[in-house]
Formats: sequence, structure tokens, C-alpha cells
Amino acid sequence: MIKTQILEVIKQMPNRDRLEVIEFALKLLRQDIDKPEKLSLRETAEIMRPFYAENSSLTEFVDEF
Repeated sequence: MIKTQILEVIKQMPNRDRLEVIEFALKLLRQDIDKPEKLSLRETAEIMRPFYAENSSLTEFVDEF
């Protein structure tokens, strides 16, 4: 829910402000890349579970048998 709200607010922002948000997000990503966190397979699976749940964006084009 909060992600949707954030994306809607970003859509309404002027381009200059959007660029600041993008630069901030990239900075966070670079920091995370520089110090990778080791997760167990179980932790990784739990993080990814919502992306593979029924009706998620990753499963919307899957044929049902």
C-alpha cells in the first residue's frame, strides 16, 4: 500500500524532484552493493514469496492448466 502511494506522489512531482528521488535511491543501492548482506536460503525465499504469490505481477502471464 505504501509503495503505491509513494509511486503516485512521485508521478506528481516535477522532474527535478523526481531526479533527486532517483539519485537518493541509487545512492542507497550502491551502499548496499558495497556491503552485501548474506541471507540464508530460507530468508531469501521468504523475501521472494510475495512476488510469486497468486495474482502477483510475476504470475499474471502464466498459463493455468
